[in-house]
Amino acid sequence: MNARPTERAALVTLVCFAVSMIDGFDTLMLSFVAPLISHALQIDHASLGRVFGAGFIGTVIGSIAAGPAADRFGRKPTLVVALAITGLLTLACVLASSAPQLALLRFIGGLGMGGAIPPVAAITAECASPRQRSSLVILMFIGFPLGAVVGGAISAALMTRFGWQIVFAMGGSFALAMLIPVVWLIPAREVPFASRAQGHAKLGAILAAGRAAPAFALWCGVLASMIVSGFLVSFIPTILNINGVPPARAALGAVVLNVGAIVGALALSWVVRRREPFRPVAASFVGGALLTGALGLLIGVGDTLFGMLFLVGAFLVGGQLTFPAIASRLFPAAVRASGVGWTMAIGRLGSIIGPMIGGLMLAHQVALDRLFVFAGLLALLAASGVALASVWGRGAQMASDREPGAAAPLVAADGKH
Repeated sequence: MNARPTERAALVTLVCFAVSMIDGFDTLMLSFVAPLISHALQIDHASLGRVFGAGFIGTVIGSIAAGPAADRFGRKPTLVVALAITGLLTLACVLASSAPQLALLRFIGGLGMGGAIPPVAAITAECASPRQRSSLVILMFIGFPLGAVVGGAISAALMTRFGWQIVFAMGGSFALAMLIPVVWLIPAREVPFASRAQGHAKLGAILAAGRAAPAFALWCGVLASMIVSGFLVSFIPTILNINGVPPARAALGAVVLNVGAIVGALALSWVVRRREPFRPVAASFVGGALLTGALGLLIGVGDTLFGMLFLVGAFLVGGQLTFPAIASRLFPAAVRASGVGWTMAIGRLGSIIGPMIGGLMLAHQVALDRLFVFAGLLALLAASGVALASVWGRGAQMASDREPGAAAPLVAADGKH
């Protein structure tokens, strides 16, 4: 086999991985500096919450809008625009002097942050062979939580010395600097004009050819899993603290979850090199559901709890990092970026709903064992959604059996491709 296409795919995946890391850092950077900003700009908790919400709403709209744009105008131009918006608006946050200003800047910047993932998922998928596609897209998206972990560590080291502005300055500069490798190294491969004309924007085109049922099943699974992970990442440190864990140690809970997610996603990327991604991911969510249900019984039980948090991160949060890969398998090239965009937008919506539901349940003092059992049931719903997407997708017009050079259906009768 000629090595050059493989090397090119690896290079493109590396560039997209770097974009994903920067997107993860820029999306979550406000969490790192929130206490400093609240003190420096005299922003109360309610106003700070609106700043968070504005950024998240921007990412949802950006995810939905960028997919059709990438399918119509091209993946590379859309990615360039998304990075430029992210970089410029993140840099502008350095000049913010009030909560409304910061909220507006985060909302517009969120359009770019949300708009980056659909084109990079499509670019990675289309530069890979059908056999490597799922694993490479998973590896690409691991950059998102890794960017949050690395960015959080760098922010913690610098922000107390240089102020909260340094974090926004870094995030914006990294995004703008990423334009250079994107422009020079990512090929301008485009969907044929006829395909773009019929599938560039409308939801009906995304769901055509039998894709409606598997797409809705997948989106239900995405929403359920992101509600769970949004709750866990947001409230695990708080839950640990109110149950006797010191604040500094409780903060490690979210870090352990993310580290587990990276390890779990790496393991799944290895598994799906040999199988289709749907059933391994559904099995991972089932394991995550059982572990999440058991987690409520271990709060306050020392180091055993952190081991369980790692496993929950690996099975549950690691499983959800495969969603761009699954969406890239589900939707053909003509609407691939749009399909990924809708999938990620629904996921980001779940990450907003999860903390809201969790906060209400904690405010009503729901017992921890019941709260985590409820979270486990949502994880089972996520597993069911992915499994149904696999079953209902067998007869649909999927990416792998309608693109040039691919003959196998998305999920063959024996589950392999």
